[in-house]
Amino acid sequence: MPEAPRVLVAIAPSMYAEVLAFNIAQHRPDAEVKVLGPSEQLEDALKRLRPHIVVANRDPRTSSEETFWVVLDEPRADDGLKRLGAQISADGYSRSVQDVRTEHVLAALERAEKELV
Repeated sequence: MPEAPRVLVAIAPSMYAEVLAFNIAQHRPDAEVKVLGPSEQLEDALKRLRPHIVVANRDPRTSSEETFWVVLDEPRADDGLKRLGAQISADGYSRSVQDVRTEHVLAALERAEKELV
C-alpha cells in the first residue's frame, strides 16, 4: 500500500492556510495535511514532518529534492483584489501560475503522489 502523502501548508494569512488545508482534506482524505502553527518555523516543520508537498509563501530549499513546492505570492493590503500568483516546482518540474487556485495545489499533490509510487 502506498504511503499517504504529507502536505504542509505554511501560508499567510493563517485563515488562507486553514481554508486551503480544509479543501485539500475534503478532496484528498487520505492525505496528511498539517498547517504551520504561528509559533513554528518553516525549516523546523520541514525537518520534523518531511512533507511531500509544501504550500508556502517562501521556499528556503532546505528540504530534500523529492519535495514539491507551491510558493504563493504574499498578499499585500495595498494590492486590492490582485490575483495571487504561484511558482510550482519539484525535481526538474516547474510551472508559473498567475491566478493560483485549489485545483493547482491538488494537481501538484497528484503529481507528488505519482512520485511516491
